[in-house]
Amino acid sequence: MQALLGAVDRLSQTVGLSVAHFYFVCALITAYEVIMRYVFHAPTLWAFEVVMVVCACAWALSGAYVTMRNSHISITVVYQYSKGKARWWLDLFHMVVTLGAMGTLGYAMYGLVEDALHTFERSGTSFNSPEPMIIKLVLFAGVCLYCLQTLVNLIRHVSGLERPARPLPQGE
Repeated sequence: MQALLGAVDRLSQTVGLSVAHFYFVCALITAYEVIMRYVFHAPTLWAFEVVMVVCACAWALSGAYVTMRNSHISITVVYQYSKGKARWWLDLFHMVVTLGAMGTLGYAMYGLVEDALHTFERSGTSFNSPEPMIIKLVLFAGVCLYCLQTLVNLIRHVSGLERPARPLPQGE
């Protein structure tokens, strides 16, 4: 069981750390667009859509990594004053609500993703990229990975299994 849970952790970590580089790509594309627009007076047709897709992919695919690390931004007023069993129950409540919300989102998205793939949905802009299809597909994949990681965290929480200690990747 621990090996399976660890495999999900490694998948979340690999995907999360890999997509972190997407933000740098977005910064480069944005800088290129600014130079083209304001220095050469030749704006691109594609920069805005590409940046939207790349940022959306990074955001959608990093959720499982953040969940694995328990690093979500949260309001912790009640949690900080809780101790022992109360904190355990708050964690359990959080994970069950997260699974319910993400499961509902994934269920609602499934048909939209299927339609977008079958019709090769495009943006309809002058660039006419497959942006809507890509974003829907990646968001769905991110929701599935997020659910899987939350389920792993829930199993560990309920069973009392600890995440094995391992060195952090360089740069953290």
